[in-house]
Amino acid sequence: MKTHTIFIVDDHDIIREGIKAILRRQPEYEVVGEARDAETALDKIRPLKPDILLLDITMPKKTGLEIIEDVLRISPSTKILIISVHKANAYVMKALQSGVKGYLSKENAADDLPQALRKIVSGQVYLDAQASDYLLKKVSGPQEETQGPGLLTERELDVLRLVAESKAAKEIASLLSLSPRTVENYKNNMLKKLGLHRTSDLIKYAIKNKIVDIEDF
Repeated sequence: MKTHTIFIVDDHDIIREGIKAILRRQPEYEVVGEARDAETALDKIRPLKPDILLLDITMPKKTGLEIIEDVLRISPSTKILIISVHKANAYVMKALQSGVKGYLSKENAADDLPQALRKIVSGQVYLDAQASDYLLKKVSGPQEETQGPGLLTERELDVLRLVAESKAAKEIASLLSLSPRTVENYKNNMLKKLGLHRTSDLIKYAIKNKIVDIEDF
């Protein structure tokens, strides 16, 4: 039986340990490395060139989405599976457009990770039920309003998500390695782009557009 090497990137230790526990029951996979931030991950992936990369989206400094191009440049054969807490439509589309081979929500990882890995190893694309439902609606339903999440940059989405979690500008700045003033600039730019007026409007917008999950509140 061929063993497939796996590298895990997630800033939460407990998530990485949980994934490794699942994989220990799957003898065809071997975890060869892990990292808690995107930049460290790139340095480690370069010599390892793993068969599979399990990648979170939200992390300090750079998001998972921001390093996909670099990963595929230094290790073109690596198949990337996003494992994220986010159910936001924009993330699903962005991940697929970037070249990932699968998208799995963390809440389903314990049950669905082995199936997802089998699919991407066989050359298929894996999408969990929620991502599949969204894509089906995307191709069969009406277009989203022009002021949807696609209007915002990845960094703006990062800030918006933390704003919606009621984090103060100073805390957001620390988490994203920005200055508090830069965070406020991002908030003001988003208000202008979206035609909104208050921070509370940004929070409502984030919930309405599923940039955050209302169940997390």
